[in-house]
Amino acid sequence: MHRVPVRSLGFALLLSLAGSGFAQERFTPSADGQEVTDSRTGLIWKRCAEGMTWKGKTCTGQVTFFNHPDAATRAKAASAPSTEWRLPILKELSSIVSAREAEEGKAAIDPNAFPATPVARFWTSSSTGPGYFTFVGFSDGSAGEAPRATSAAVRLVRGGK
Repeated sequence: MHRVPVRSLGFALLLSLAGSGFAQERFTPSADGQEVTDSRTGLIWKRCAEGMTWKGKTCTGQVTFFNHPDAATRAKAASAPSTEWRLPILKELSSIVSAREAEEGKAAIDPNAFPATPVARFWTSSSTGPGYFTFVGFSDGSAGEAPRATSAAVRLVRGGK
């Protein structure tokens, strides 16, 4: 098995970005439940990681892992003229980390807003240098960087930036 070098950015995400917990009022689901709007940032997030499907009250199926170029392609493919999905920047993805959930051994994200989120790394569009991009690890909310060929999950966002 080939091991891919992954470098930590040397810090846990600042809890001040996400707060110590999430009030359910922070995230408002869309009428069909497939998206949530964050009242703090104005960003609209897909509730399910790519590869998973919204089924009434939760996300089902298997998350798809992408290398970074394929993650960016996936965001473009999910977009429509009136709905432009994209990979979040590091600050945006960090803003939905929930330290309270990480402390309980679950994915470090609000399970009401983002049900069934896998404990995995999620790509951002932020680059730290040629061929390296940042990710947020939802096992503990930490950030790191990895070569673009590394596989990670994807959660799409629109608005802001």
